[in-house]
Order: sequence, then structure tokens, then C-alpha cells
Amino acid sequence: MTMALPDLLALCVLCLIPVAAWKAPSFCHETNCPEYTVIHTYPDFEERLYRPSHWLTVDVSKVDMEEVKTAMFTLYYYTKGENKDKADVKLPWPSTIQVEEEGEGDEQQKQKHGSVSWPIPSGTHLPKANAHAIKETHLPAVRVYVRSFGGVASEKSGTEEVTKLRASVKAMGMTFVPNRFVAAGYDSPLNLINRHNEVWVFAE
Repeated sequence: MTMALPDLLALCVLCLIPVAAWKAPSFCHETNCPEYTVIHTYPDFEERLYRPSHWLTVDVSKVDMEEVKTAMFTLYYYTKGENKDKADVKLPWPSTIQVEEEGEGDEQQKQKHGSVSWPIPSGTHLPKANAHAIKETHLPAVRVYVRSFGGVASEKSGTEEVTKLRASVKAMGMTFVPNRFVAAGYDSPLNLINRHNEVWVFAE
């Protein structure tokens, strides 16, 4: 299997970074978040290099509140025993929504599909899922631009933050993969204060 040049370069950079014990940031709530290295911090966003990671994923044909909520509950119930072993499975933050955009116009007019995921720490035993929609996915080493924001995230606020992030990255003279982004949340819906949310766009 051949590897795209940006992925190959990211992997080479990753190999040059000294190996150190991963210390997850405080917004991971002492869970084993996907590991990354901060390459550079800009005024409005952060550039990160993520190590290869595995995720538990449910695809959604349309990124709207109903389908995303259904996918998230499918994953949640899996972790609470709706699996072949009837076992609880502890997965860390963040929960993510990866969005693929189609069509022209502004962000509100584009058609969106994608997936909802939770990360799988190395060494985690995953019982077979009862729900056929659940699958395991792999994210190779990847470089992303990240904008953080607080509050209770919504489809509207997520779209606004992506627009701001893209504008900031362009203003710095850098490019990113168009029509693709990730929204990441690090808090339970029951936690209404000091919430940490992110949007990511993929560096080219």
C-alpha cells in the first residue's frame, strides 16, 4: 500500500520527536486521550501532530442533531453492556464528529455526512458489538489545526468555530483539506460548566 506524501512527511516528523511519557492535558479528565505533540501555538489556533490512533465509530448519512444523537447513544450503550460480553467498556475523551461536506455555498447550505467516534486506548479489550453499525476505524499519524472553545457546543456554534478556524489558518498563509473537519467534545452532557470543545481541520 502506498502512502500519500503529506502522510509520509507527518510520519517522518513523528519519528524525529523524542519519545516521552504522554501527559494528557487537563481537559482529558485524567483519561488516556489520543496522543499528540503541539507543533506550534498561534494566536487563534494550535497546530498538532497526532500519533496513529484507533476509534470506535458509527457512520451517519446526514450530520444533523437526530442522526448524531442516535450514533452517540449507540456507542454509549455499547460501553454500558450492549455487547456480546455484556461488559462495561471504559473509553476516554474526546467524542468526535467527523464531517464531510458536499456542494457549494456557505456552511449552512452544504450537505454533510460523516461519522461519530470515541478513541480506543492501546490494549483495550473490545467485546463484539450487538449493533451492526459499530465498527473500528484507524486514523494514521495526522497534522491538524485546532481551535478550542467553551460552552455547550451546538451545530450552529460548531459551524461558526470551523469558519473562524479556516479564516485564521488562511490568514497565516497555510492550507488545509477543504470540505472536511472534526468537532471534538471532552465533557459529559451532564457537565454544564468549564466545558472544553474543539474543531479540527486537516493540514495539507
